[in-house]
Amino acid sequence: MSNIPKIHKKTKNFVSESTFFLFSFYFSTGLRITFAMMTPLALGVLFDQLNFGILASSGALIAGAGDNPGSFKVKLRTQSIGALFYLLLVLISQFLLPYREHVITFGLWVTFCGFFFSMFFIYGARAVSVSTASLFCIVYACSFYHKSIWFNTLGIMSGVLFYGIVSLGLWRIQPYRVIEQRLSEGIKLLSEYTELLLEYIKTKEKENFKKNRLKELYSKILEKQEKVHANQEDIRENLFKLRINAKSFSSKGRRMTIIFSALVDLYEQLISLNIQDDKLIESLKNSHLQADFTQGLLDMKEILEHISWAINIHKKIHRNIEISLLDKFKKRILDLEKYEEESGIEQTEVIHLLKHIRFIFRSFYKQTLIIKSIINGENANDSNTYQDLDIVKFTREYTYNFSTFKANLNLKSNIFRHALRVSTAILIAYIFCIILNISFFSLLFLTIILILKPVYGNTRTYALRRLQGTLIGASITLVIFLFTRDPYILSIITVLSVLGAYSFLSINYKIGISFVTIFVLLLVYLEHRGGGSLSNLLIRLGGTSIAVVIAFIFSFLFLPTWENKQLPKLIGNLIRNNLDYFSKISFNLVESNNQEMISDTEIKLARKEVLLATSNFSSTFQRIVSEPALSKEYKSTIYSLQTQINLLSTRISSLRTYNFTSNKDIVTDLDKKIIALIKELLNGAIVMIQKDQEEIDSEADWKEIDFNLSQKKLSLTTYQLKEIYNLVQQIYTNIKKIKDFKEWKSAEK
Repeated sequence: MSNIPKIHKKTKNFVSESTFFLFSFYFSTGLRITFAMMTPLALGVLFDQLNFGILASSGALIAGAGDNPGSFKVKLRTQSIGALFYLLLVLISQFLLPYREHVITFGLWVTFCGFFFSMFFIYGARAVSVSTASLFCIVYACSFYHKSIWFNTLGIMSGVLFYGIVSLGLWRIQPYRVIEQRLSEGIKLLSEYTELLLEYIKTKEKENFKKNRLKELYSKILEKQEKVHANQEDIRENLFKLRINAKSFSSKGRRMTIIFSALVDLYEQLISLNIQDDKLIESLKNSHLQADFTQGLLDMKEILEHISWAINIHKKIHRNIEISLLDKFKKRILDLEKYEEESGIEQTEVIHLLKHIRFIFRSFYKQTLIIKSIINGENANDSNTYQDLDIVKFTREYTYNFSTFKANLNLKSNIFRHALRVSTAILIAYIFCIILNISFFSLLFLTIILILKPVYGNTRTYALRRLQGTLIGASITLVIFLFTRDPYILSIITVLSVLGAYSFLSINYKIGISFVTIFVLLLVYLEHRGGGSLSNLLIRLGGTSIAVVIAFIFSFLFLPTWENKQLPKLIGNLIRNNLDYFSKISFNLVESNNQEMISDTEIKLARKEVLLATSNFSSTFQRIVSEPALSKEYKSTIYSLQTQINLLSTRISSLRTYNFTSNKDIVTDLDKKIIALIKELLNGAIVMIQKDQEEIDSEADWKEIDFNLSQKKLSLTTYQLKEIYNLVQQIYTNIKKIKDFKEWKSAEK
């Protein structure tokens, strides 16, 4: 009986997650691509033009793979350029197909295409999508059954055109729907992030907690941070550029901009909660607020879930945002201050930590109340807080010029080395197929271009997931064949598999590939009216396995790109971004009465760079740990440094959290001295990374202010600066230590 509530909770969570997924950006993408693919196929069957229907369906899939969210102008330009590439590749590939005399020419052609389109990584994600879709054209050209080149080309391009009409038409009908979905997803990610924080703290509260479990949770937290950053960057690019390019920005667009700005501030409050600080747990225990704190985090999670649902399915928020927790913390703080005054027993550190937690909760409630009032159509007096941001500065301009391409044509460029790896791997696979008279070169080509990535870690991950997904999909297809061969049932499963494939590919590659394998095998079976089902299944498994082996060998042995070589640059950039962020906040802290303070836009820009650099470093570290030939000691030290720099970012955010409240402490000479030393140490760390300098000149003066920092009655500002100062010392010392490792010495400065 005790398991019934757990089962009920799991069932409820499953239904909730499934429902949310059906309204998500990923499922709508899957629906769009499925509709664009299956409509031509259905029309082809209806009018007895199955070959043309298959070609048009393939063209829609190609165009869908090259599509990305964006403004109407950006989408139109991208799809137009993509269509031109698709046309040329389909035509040229058919002229050079290896019938007899064109065997060598076609091999050189696919090798050139592999190199040229792999270089598109230098232009960003949108260009990569178009390049991948372009290479799909060669895959389909190898599989054309109709002998007429113009018939095949017309079929493919009609599918490309149809998808363009569907995609741009849906954008015109609901231009903000994608941004709504991404906003909803971003708030849901914050809810999941809060849940991880809560689990981390609960685990740490246990007396005999397992360190491995804590480390595992912290890795999940960093992984979730990476997803939050990626989501926020995507929203910035789409929402802000939409607002900049629009002749008249709608009230809905303005409301979404305010919600997004509040969302980023909410995230800052969460990361400013220093969960790794042992003093935090101890202070909560000593003040008997442990249960209230965990309940507060749980409320945060639930509030964020309600907001996410409300945005996604267009409903009002009915949940009350209860702020009584603030009164509990305030009362306890006053009691501790009174006790300290009467007994003379110091409670300064506990008081400061409780104040900081209260500031975080208060700011969180403030932002969520603003979002709730906007969603419910009420007047939000505080919404003007976000109206003065210079949103142009938060977007990036991508330049797709040939000079950038030309500048990367050397072995110093990781993208150039990647392009050489891809093209050579394709050539080897082609030669392999010609010599052994293997007919499924297109499958090898497709697998290589999809899993061979610019860095070893990504290639390894995609290769394993591709292999696992193919095996799972093939197994499921075999089971389906054992139960039924009915063409109508198989057709329905095929459509559902297409939908599943293009809904999951972006969020779970292994599951996405499983669905791809199912629909490809079923589609071939239906197309050939039941012929060769087992042989097609074996070809799929065998071809994928061969391509994975080729890709993995080339990633490991041929001009490999090891990300640990980039560590000094990444760490240097991350420290520099944190220094810039700290400098701007501390300037406003010191010059609080000065009229020429740094604007909120500039500070949020600095914060954005810190978050992006942190995300890049975290994702890179996860791949580095999979690289061979790195000592455990080196990985362990890098992990410690990563943790310390991440903690530094949270402490700087903590300083900003308090700095932007109404009750500011007076900045003392001691505060100014600590600020100067923090900047000096961070600058020294950057110089040491770049030039292998041993130490900064004033290192002997570090301990000069330790006596002053041990005094009682530190203000909250001084306390926070002291914590940052101590952490920066640890970072500086760790960088000195890491310089002695051979891996660091051989890396690029």
